[in-house]
Amino acid sequence: MEKILKVEILTKENFSPFGHVLMKDPGIPLIKKTPPFFTDRMPFEVDDGEAEFVYALLHRRDFRFSELERHLKVTQGFFPIYGGPAIITVAPATDPCDPESVPAPDSVKAFLLESYHAIVINRGVWHGTIFPLEETFGYILATRKQTTDESLSPLYDGDVQIRDLGVAFQLKF
Repeated sequence: MEKILKVEILTKENFSPFGHVLMKDPGIPLIKKTPPFFTDRMPFEVDDGEAEFVYALLHRRDFRFSELERHLKVTQGFFPIYGGPAIITVAPATDPCDPESVPAPDSVKAFLLESYHAIVINRGVWHGTIFPLEETFGYILATRKQTTDESLSPLYDGDVQIRDLGVAFQLKF
């Protein structure tokens, strides 16, 4: 089964079911009005472990996927450094007590992540690997050290739950 997934513009409102967007100009009064100016903020949570920042690199590839992953012990932050914009795919959280509970294919969304925005994905929200539009894309991943360690394991259980949705998604602009 194949499904075309239209890429949407990322806004605080349309991304709110999945997490938070950090923007340079969110259209609200400044949090701190003297340099450095604080324009926006968002939460970040880690359970049962240590927070860490990972420097991540991606290369451009086909805009196709069938797998998503979720984490129940950490929110994850994606902070672009260079090579943006890029596309992030997400789907609503499903039953955290059922490791085989996957989102419906019609619930999967794709958003354009501009290089001057950052996102934090809520716990349990399904997400895919970022798809760079340029040849390379670098970002800082705020995560849980134990989650990073688990993602290096071939078992992909524990806090890193990767599942194939049984659909080949093709991204479209």
